[in-house]
Amino acid sequence: MNAVPIETVPIESHGVNAVPARFASVCLPVPVRTAFTYSVPEGLAAGLVPGRRVRVPFGPRTMAGWYVGPADPPEPADDGRRVEAKEIVALLDDGPLLPPELVGLARWIADVYACSWGEALSACVPGGVKSETAEATVNRARLAIPADEALQMAATMLEKHPKRARVLRVLAQHADGLAVRDLEKAALCGPSPVETLAKKGLLALEKSGLGLDPFDGAEPEPPAGVSLTAEQEHALGAVTAALDRGASAGFLLHGVTGSGKTEIYLRGIRRAVDAGRQAIVLVPEIALTPQTVARFRGWFPRVAVLHSALTDAERRRQWKEIRAGRADVVIGPRSAVFAPVPRLGLVVVDEEHEPSFKQQGTPRYHAVDVAAERTRRAGAVLLLGSATPSLESRHAADEGRLALLRLRSRAGAGTMPRVEIVDMVEEAHAVRRVTLLSRRLVQLMDQAFRGGKQALLLLNRRGFASAMFCGRCGGTLRCGRCSIAMTLHRSHGSVLCHHCGDERPVPSSCPECGGPGLTRLGTGTERLEETVRAVFPAVRLARMDSDSMHDRADYERVLGAFGRGELDVILGTQMIAKGLHFPGVTVVGVVSADLGLQVPDFRASERTYQLVAQVSGRAGRAEAPGRVVVQTLQPKHPALLRAAAHDDDGFARDELAERLKVGWPPFVKLVRAVVTARTDEAARARCAEVADGVREAIPPGGGSVLGPSPCAVRKVRDRCRWHAVVKAADSAVQHAATLRLARFAHRAGGTELTIDVDPVEMT
Repeated sequence: MNAVPIETVPIESHGVNAVPARFASVCLPVPVRTAFTYSVPEGLAAGLVPGRRVRVPFGPRTMAGWYVGPADPPEPADDGRRVEAKEIVALLDDGPLLPPELVGLARWIADVYACSWGEALSACVPGGVKSETAEATVNRARLAIPADEALQMAATMLEKHPKRARVLRVLAQHADGLAVRDLEKAALCGPSPVETLAKKGLLALEKSGLGLDPFDGAEPEPPAGVSLTAEQEHALGAVTAALDRGASAGFLLHGVTGSGKTEIYLRGIRRAVDAGRQAIVLVPEIALTPQTVARFRGWFPRVAVLHSALTDAERRRQWKEIRAGRADVVIGPRSAVFAPVPRLGLVVVDEEHEPSFKQQGTPRYHAVDVAAERTRRAGAVLLLGSATPSLESRHAADEGRLALLRLRSRAGAGTMPRVEIVDMVEEAHAVRRVTLLSRRLVQLMDQAFRGGKQALLLLNRRGFASAMFCGRCGGTLRCGRCSIAMTLHRSHGSVLCHHCGDERPVPSSCPECGGPGLTRLGTGTERLEETVRAVFPAVRLARMDSDSMHDRADYERVLGAFGRGELDVILGTQMIAKGLHFPGVTVVGVVSADLGLQVPDFRASERTYQLVAQVSGRAGRAEAPGRVVVQTLQPKHPALLRAAAHDDDGFARDELAERLKVGWPPFVKLVRAVVTARTDEAARARCAEVADGVREAIPPGGGSVLGPSPCAVRKVRDRCRWHAVVKAADSAVQHAATLRLARFAHRAGGTELTIDVDPVEMT
């Protein structure tokens, strides 16, 4: 084994070797920006193809790496002694998991996002595909005791064993059990609490084949044969003309909610498939539903789906089908951008403004940017769609880097809903109390229910109360590991940290001064549910947030019941704001619409506008007109006024002008460096060193460095957080700053550095 800087490994070598290589360049999934040289045993040389995994010795162990091309013999040591390269142990899989173009794309990701080539290559392939022991079953857990007994036990063990308590509470809501991975995610825990409860006989672990493909039961929805509007015809014509040219092109499809963007996607994909090419459709994770898949399978019989609910065996099977060219369309969340389709013709990114397209772990890529680079390399078409495009995409369209396609009106009988803003300060004065539901919203909901219609209520905060406050000392109950307030979850009888998952019983007195009782501040979806039930006792209601939705079956159960008219109201967090098409919804209420404006992030106004505009678009999607009530303490805020007027162009114009004035994206490029350490002083000192170092890489007039400064959330999981933010004038300066930051990526004195290129959140 011999380390070689990545920059010396030529991309041009990423083809099938004409002559068996004596030495191989292998990239490993470790945070070291080098390729490693190994010797090739004679019996393995013929099977070496770039993109194939190999097992190699690395230190005291062996690990799987990626063959990326031939290598030169190792250089002699400084004293002239010959350096022997270690041998490749074995070839893995039945061939290359990645085609040459994805090997090159991974190299691009490594260069742009400051990770190793091996880490980027590993990110291109789902974990189940890389598993050498992939099984066709999934581990499931179910209660071995009655649900009411489990809830009683959870209450008694909450203080000493909160994770076990959460596991019992979650399973008490699922008589058929849950996949262990979904259970651990819902209970904010690892495998240990689950295994402990199983040993105690409180739950049972079993194998199940039910998870092979949760979308196989979705009946294909045949094409409706709808006639396109003139705007849709124009948009489709532009996309199909680009497909026919066979050269790379990029489009931004900006269409109001309900304008028929999906129809453009489907017909554009049909053109690509008819020409013998494939398409990738990226959707936010929450939008990946059987309804979505059924619609695509109604048009195309060969649709593959890549998502986290698949078993390892099913992921592996789907991946092989895609790689062999037996899937015309691949649908999935952000990681599906790496689907190994052999003849890529079109990539669609639906709801392109969604922050979930940004990966928060290494490599911290943005799927929209990766899709743009992949289509450029493949000579394919990129189609971004949204009712509320990101300002970065709008600016790209303004500059001509994307062609703008507009759908300004709804397709069919639907009309844009009327939006009213209610000042909740005036409301409180009028009714002489603070209230969650304004009189106007209650009136419209009552009218809807009497007419057999439905309502959606959005409150983008979980729990019952967002904080607990002591009236004696003025303190707020805070997490002991994070610098944030604990949220009251009254249904659990506990307070919970939404960052680290720490949970404890609701204290009867102030932990700081011993004062009796604590006052609840703020509100969440639990309290909203209680309020709605009090106002409308007979209402059929479901709550959708991460506390009540634990796996895909939960979503489908609630949305299916709502679609069949078995529910009158769905209330929840932002997961209800997008992708839902229910003709019976005539009323939408946005409760505490200004919550997002309190976040210390330059995108706060944009996110608030998008959220309100998206959820408003759920109303009035059939003949019955829609009404939207936006409740806020800031009724004059421009983001809310523009959303109420359906004025996307006006909001973008004003916000872009403000961004230009103060120097924020899309007019500059960002790199964020976050330093964490056990102590605040250590984090600050290391961040100052990093900030000073990166300043040296920025030429005069090329940008600036903000910081060091404490992060908005100053401590998470006992780690103190400081950050520095590079504002670069262009991509070249951004790249230079990223390379300089990478020099500081090694751990020093217990500190850790995270480099985030083009960050989407700044907390």
